[in-house]
This record gives sequence, C-alpha cells and structure tokens, in this order.
Amino acid sequence: MAKSLSDSYIKVKTEEEKVDFLTIVDCLRHYSSIQGDIEAVVFASTDGTRQAVTWRELYNNSISVAKSFIRLGVREMEVVAINIRNCPEWLYANFGAIIARSIPISVSFTYVDGSDLVALMEKLQTCSLLVMDPGLLNVNWDIITRIIDTYRENGTVKSVQIPYLRYLIGVSFDDVDAHVLKFDDLIKDINSDIVLPSLSSKDTVSLFQTSGSTGVPKVVAHTHESFLIGITAKLVEHMDPKYKQFNDRPFAWLGGYPLSVITGQTRVTISGFCKPPEDRVSFMIDVIERERCSSVFALPPLMHELIKRQNDLPSDWPVTIIMSGGQPMTKSTVSCVGKCCKCLLCMYGSTEFVCLAKNLVTDPEDFTEYSCGKPIQYPGLEIKIVNGDGNIVPVNERGEIYCRSPVMFKEYFNDPVKTKAFKSDDGWFRTDDIGRLTKCGELFVEGRKSNMILSGGFNVAPEILEQVMKNFPGVESIVIVPVPDDIYFQVLCACVVKKAGNDVTEEELRKVCSNYHADKPGLFTVLPKFYLFFEKFPETSTGKLNRRELEKIAAQRFKSTS
Repeated sequence: MAKSLSDSYIKVKTEEEKVDFLTIVDCLRHYSSIQGDIEAVVFASTDGTRQAVTWRELYNNSISVAKSFIRLGVREMEVVAINIRNCPEWLYANFGAIIARSIPISVSFTYVDGSDLVALMEKLQTCSLLVMDPGLLNVNWDIITRIIDTYRENGTVKSVQIPYLRYLIGVSFDDVDAHVLKFDDLIKDINSDIVLPSLSSKDTVSLFQTSGSTGVPKVVAHTHESFLIGITAKLVEHMDPKYKQFNDRPFAWLGGYPLSVITGQTRVTISGFCKPPEDRVSFMIDVIERERCSSVFALPPLMHELIKRQNDLPSDWPVTIIMSGGQPMTKSTVSCVGKCCKCLLCMYGSTEFVCLAKNLVTDPEDFTEYSCGKPIQYPGLEIKIVNGDGNIVPVNERGEIYCRSPVMFKEYFNDPVKTKAFKSDDGWFRTDDIGRLTKCGELFVEGRKSNMILSGGFNVAPEILEQVMKNFPGVESIVIVPVPDDIYFQVLCACVVKKAGNDVTEEELRKVCSNYHADKPGLFTVLPKFYLFFEKFPETSTGKLNRRELEKIAAQRFKSTS
C-alpha cells in the first residue's frame, strides 16, 4: 500500500498466504480430530441450564444428517431451506446440507400470510427440502399449512404454491398435532451404505439473504473459498481459538453465522427455545461472565446498553475485545472501550464481501467519527471511491465505494440481472455505500447511495415495507424514510397519506403492522418508530415523489426524540 494517496484507490500488495483447508468440511473434520471433546457451541438458557455440542458431536451428527438427506432424495446442488431457531439441530442441518453437497439457506417467515416465503421459494427454484421448527405459538407451522397441500410422516410434501419443495422435516414438533418426519430420526440413522460426494473449494457453500428485516431480499451465494481465504488466513487476528466468543445473533444472519467452525473458537449463544429473558441485556451479561467469554460480537444497540451499565459490571469482567459492524461507528459507541472491554474492533463488511476494513480502537480519544480504519490485508484486495460517472475521485472526496477481492460473493443466486447490475465482468462490486479515503488510506463510511436504511445493524429496504403497509386499512399512500439516531444510526418513520374520509390513527397502524409480522421475538423485524401524516406528499419539479424532502421533514420533527 502506498504511504500517501492522491486518488481514492488502494490495492493491497501482500504475499498470498497459504490456506490450510479447501472446504468448511475440512475445518470440521480437523477440529473434530484435534479437539473432539472440546465444546464447539454452547447454548445458554434463561433457566440457568446450558447445552453444549462438542467438535466431535458436531462433525459426526452433521455426517449422519448429510447421509439421511441423500437417502431422502435431496440431490447435489439443490437448496435446503432452514427455518430453525438457534439450537444444535440448526448446526447439523446446515453443515449436513454442506457435506451432502446441497446448498443451505436460512429462511425467515416474516409475514403471516406467507407471501414472502412463496416469493423467496420462487427465486430459489431448486429448494427441495425445508427443515423447520413450529415457531413461537406455532406461528411458522400455521403459515406453512396455508401454503402446502399435503405432507406425510415419511417427509414428502406437495404444494401448488411452491412446487419445487418435495420434503419437509420437523424440529421440536412433539407438542404439535402434526405427523411430520422428525429431525432426530435423521441423526440416529447410520446409513452406512451412503457414499458422500466430493466437495470443491469453488462449490457454493451457503446462501444468505441481504436484508435483515422485511420482504424478499437479494440472495447472496458464497463459496467455500471466499470464506476460507477471509477467515483462516488469520487476517483478523482476534478470530483465534484462544478467544471464547459470545454472539447471540441468529445463525441465519451472516453476522450470526457460526464462522467459529472455521476458526476453531468456542461459540456461546442463547438457545432459541428457552423462555425469553425479562431483561435480555442483564441475561447476556450474566452468560458472558459465567461462560468467561473473552470476545463478544455485539451490534451497536447492545454496546450502548453495556456502556450504560459499565459501572455495574463485575470486577473480574472477562471481556478483552468487542467486535462490531453493520453500521457506521460513532464516538458514543466506541466509548465502550475501558470498563466494557480493553479494545473494540470495528469491521466494515457486508453479506457480499464479508469484510473490507477494520479499525482496532484501544483509546476512544484517538477515534474519528465513522472511521472504518484501514483495509484488511487480503492479497489483491482493491478499494476505490468513484463519482457518478464511475471515475476515481481525489482523496477526501465523497463517492460510492467499489471493491474487488478474493473474499467476494459468487453471485446473486438465480438472478443474473442483479448480479450484473452490482458486480462488473471484471469483478468490481458496487457497495451502495457512500464514503471516502484519506491520503493515509483510512476509510470512512457515511451512508447509503440508495434508499436502503441502516437501523441497528440491519438493512431495511423501505420499498418492501411500503408495499406491505399500503394495503393496510385506511392507507392511501405510504413512504418509509430514515431519521438519524445516536444508537441505531437510523430509525424508521412512516409518512402516511390517509384515504379520503378515513381517520386511521397511528396506534391502529402500529397494531396492524406488528400483527402482520410473524417474527414475534423481534430479532429481525425493524418497524417504524415514528409516524407522520400528510394531506399530500412533496414532489420534485418533475412531479415525482420527493423522498429527500420527506427525510428532511421527518428528521426535523423527530431527531431530538429519536
């Protein structure tokens, strides 16, 4: 890297490091052999109990599930959809699918009518198997029974709405009046005659949805290679087995995905099947202390809660480092360094390119607002800041961030149009993030180019939520805009034009909006915090909706209360 930049372009020129493994399955096999009796993942519950999965159990049970999937009829490179809360069965289903050379994707049932699931299945096309738990109060099972036509105890299923689906397997269905194939039976089956397929580092290993909240997002395809280059090369030095990591995020999200299987770390999380804690932050603090976690992955909202309670943390608080990402970091966020942790690792990444830059903060006074630090030293990583014409801008000038890297997604699954729109033929990815590079190579990220809203580490596509809410009773038109927020970076404001003669209220809209979402724990749901009612929306000089003017109005109205 040049010592001083004049243009906003960087290429990392370090020697390529040797990657120890070719596939994620190689990692599982390796850690099973050298630390088989050590805990790989720990699930803490609110009743004080814990459930641990050792490396040997993780590998052997995943092998059993892989063979059972093949026996059932799942073919190579078909998609396996997983809708399971954090638990051991999620691990076995996900890694079992990978071992069987099928492609796992975690799916969420956002809307109670199942419309988003049907749309996603249409995009996936080759999804032959759904592994699911019934959900809180059986909400997910209620959704599925509206979509499928028949299901049998041998695992077969038929559906006119999702015709690609052939099999359905249930997890924790003991209290549900439904005769489905039980996942536990797959683990018990030996299937010694099943031959497992060979895997390639170029194989698609997993699919991830880009949106953390609502609607039908883009589906990102990653290979074994893209993950292994980024993680096992030890380019993020704190992802090391000596750090026991607490990460409560759902496995479905890339930030919560158990990448610890690549690093050999013990991962501590919260069981998705335990009773929700009355005070989630206090419960997490207790788990971190009890399990002696030295590393914590936390979104900014959790970090702010830790900051508020830092004087109440125990004297032998074990946390050395907090890792975070998902939204631009502020000075108030990095003030966690001190009592909460010895250092904060701010990471700039996305589902598509995993991680581009990192900033290790040991002194909050040395931190500059929205700094992402410097590029991670991936051999061949390139970053440039461009203007609207695609030309590289001078240093310190704002523009869209482009990147090219070996740690890059393969494609948007079954969507060549969107793939081509965001990823050029020569490998440059348009991040949609607005930022700048300084002459010393420090990267700053300051917002989004599109209408995408960043809220608490989640990406919210406002158009998707608008499409849903415009069908609510009494709503003529609706536009979702961001309002700046010190903790969440942005929160949502619903701008509403009522139907003529209708007197729908904010309280009524909040209730309908909440009821329409199936995600009752609220782990992924990002709903409007504020509502504004208009007689008519502002327009541009050409008569189009002036979304930016609505943003200004909402920010002026609610910034002080957000």
